[in-house]
Amino acid sequence: MKKQLIQIVIAFALCAGFSAATTAAELPLTQFVNPLIGTKPNPVISEGYGWDTGNTFPGAVCPRGMLAWSPDTTHKNKIAGGYWYPDNVIEDFSLTHFSGRGVVCLMDVPFMPSVQPITVSPGSDWKQLAATFSHTNESASAGYYRVTLDNGVETELTATPRTGMARFTFPENASATVVIRSTGDIAVHGSEVTGSYHNTISGKKRSFVVHFVATFDHPVQTVRTWSGDSLSDEPRAEGDNCGAILTFDTATNRIVQVRAAISYTSLESAQADLAKENPSWDFSAVRQQADEMWNRVLNRIQVEGGSDGQKQSFYTALYHCFIHPNLLDDVNGQYPGMDGKVHSVPFGHHQYQNIPAWDEYRSLAPLISVLAPSETSDIAQSLVNYAEQDAAARPDGGGLPRWEQVNHNSGGMVGDGDDIYLASAYAYGATQFDTEGALAAMDKGASDPGTTSDGFDVRSGLEDYLKQGYVPDDVSVTLEYCNADFALARFAKALGDHQKYVTFQNRAQNWENLFDNSTGLLRPRDADGSWAPDFSPITKKGYTEGTAAQYVWMVNFNLNGLIQKMGGRKKADARLDHFFTKVNGGVSADTAFMGNEPCEETPWVYDFAGDPAGTQKVVRRIQDELFTAAPSGLPGNDDAGALSSWYVFSALGMYPEIPGVAGFVVGSPLFPKATIFSDNGDVIQITAPKASLQAFYVRKLKVNGKRWKSLWIPWSALAYGGNLEFTLADRPASWGKHSPPPSFDSVNP
Repeated sequence: MKKQLIQIVIAFALCAGFSAATTAAELPLTQFVNPLIGTKPNPVISEGYGWDTGNTFPGAVCPRGMLAWSPDTTHKNKIAGGYWYPDNVIEDFSLTHFSGRGVVCLMDVPFMPSVQPITVSPGSDWKQLAATFSHTNESASAGYYRVTLDNGVETELTATPRTGMARFTFPENASATVVIRSTGDIAVHGSEVTGSYHNTISGKKRSFVVHFVATFDHPVQTVRTWSGDSLSDEPRAEGDNCGAILTFDTATNRIVQVRAAISYTSLESAQADLAKENPSWDFSAVRQQADEMWNRVLNRIQVEGGSDGQKQSFYTALYHCFIHPNLLDDVNGQYPGMDGKVHSVPFGHHQYQNIPAWDEYRSLAPLISVLAPSETSDIAQSLVNYAEQDAAARPDGGGLPRWEQVNHNSGGMVGDGDDIYLASAYAYGATQFDTEGALAAMDKGASDPGTTSDGFDVRSGLEDYLKQGYVPDDVSVTLEYCNADFALARFAKALGDHQKYVTFQNRAQNWENLFDNSTGLLRPRDADGSWAPDFSPITKKGYTEGTAAQYVWMVNFNLNGLIQKMGGRKKADARLDHFFTKVNGGVSADTAFMGNEPCEETPWVYDFAGDPAGTQKVVRRIQDELFTAAPSGLPGNDDAGALSSWYVFSALGMYPEIPGVAGFVVGSPLFPKATIFSDNGDVIQITAPKASLQAFYVRKLKVNGKRWKSLWIPWSALAYGGNLEFTLADRPASWGKHSPPPSFDSVNP
């Protein structure tokens, strides 16, 4: 076969914008990002693949990037991020990844360089292409990944928002092959076009379709295809496991480069993405551009002081907060909607995908709303768009997607977290979206049983919740609805809808129907009202990813009421002390599991119990024990930045405790100085000159130059810029101990 340049286009289905901040002077902060953090089990917990590893991926991605090119190790069928640090074998390098999820997904369009002839179909045994490697021959940074496999092939990866670039350097005197796998139908069409050989490979899998285009810079010797066990020279193949095998002559040039792009709309859009974002063969320039994009994002928060390890933990956490949600629209603004039609976003805006509300509403949604209100407004509008498209496509549709992926609702997890996501975004200043459309969708999902999103019930068990004041046999779902109702009430009030405010504010108190005075816990009740039998603090039935002891604190909007039912602040404080005897006890414990979302807000409950020193002490302990600059440095699944955003807020000395209400309970800063730059130009400065692992107790606090005694800082004090001045010491102080506890009455937006 004649040597020719090759272009490959692939379409197949999936399983399941970057905007720059304006800062004063950019610091070189990408040096502190270590994408390997979260790829190894945390030593404080041993719960297995699904719980004890961050499930992040180390490969190349840009902020909010559609494409994420990363290595997949042999445990990829168990690890959602595709990469498990204890492995020493890489199977391939695929183009799509999800950061931190506990469920395996994506890892589509795998590429694998090989130095061995392919004599049997890779579909029969894809692992025949796998290669061992050592971490000593591996490095990862923001927007770049490199590894030299033990077979001598060096692989380097970098990315733009919608495209990626790989550089394979083959050893001397070795055969050079690149194998690409797809699923569904494959057709390789060849024709001479200005000296190049053009090939198109297409296919479908399930309901998600992604289109892929890749261009190689190196002459190709042969092209073969396979389907299942059949290897052929024919240009067409079909099946659930198929692909292409390319061989190259590297006698005079051992480096083979490939530029790749994806689109969820069309092959033409994928080609346009590649032409617009990655038109040349300058790998170093693409890598530098990715680094610059990340550096602008990271400079939204500039910290000073602290150790290099603490800075690595902090900036890697901030890095993880800007991977998801990620872009869905192409460079031409087109994207596939939830109605199956192609839509276009207005110029200057983006449609976002991969929005796991259950994971992100607690701390990530408030964080990105503060740092990037314009971008977060687009994320909010994306949710509204999905609801409106679904309403047009389905008779019972129009609800918000509970766990949105690509242009579908996966129906994952529980609750109605989008209500909190939207209400919090608005409260923190991300207001540039269709708020009336949002309120209508929120109200429909919360009020009309049977309302669906992409065929999934928005609120399972809603009819019982409305009639009985709880979801039978499920405490966690009831609590999720109570939190969502409270946030919905605040959002309605902010928009001037008093009737909805009263309705949902009252409904939020349904948690009281599950409080069991005999145990002091929130206990499941049957449909007839009877308490669930065989109950204890470690009961898991009726609690999503947790126990009764872990879920009792999830009344974030009315912790004062909860504490009163527990017998008062002293008793609640004592219960918290027991709860934090372990900070990562696991999903079955009666102690804290800080590696999972249900416990994120609990360290700050000490403030409501009149013991701010308790919050300060336990938060610093969690930071020190569970979040490190090592691959094992995340205490559980990061879940699209859920744990990382918790860490960012905790290091700043505050936390967004109350759903849908803009403001923070006070903790203790980790760094002597931190400056927050919002992309709207506002600046918040936090100083704590003596901050350290030992000095974390607050003795004094000033807000905007005035002495501050409250344990709550409303967002109104900081929304247009402000200053927090902490005086810290190495022993407990009386500051805040006798101040009135925060309440939802005193934190009205």
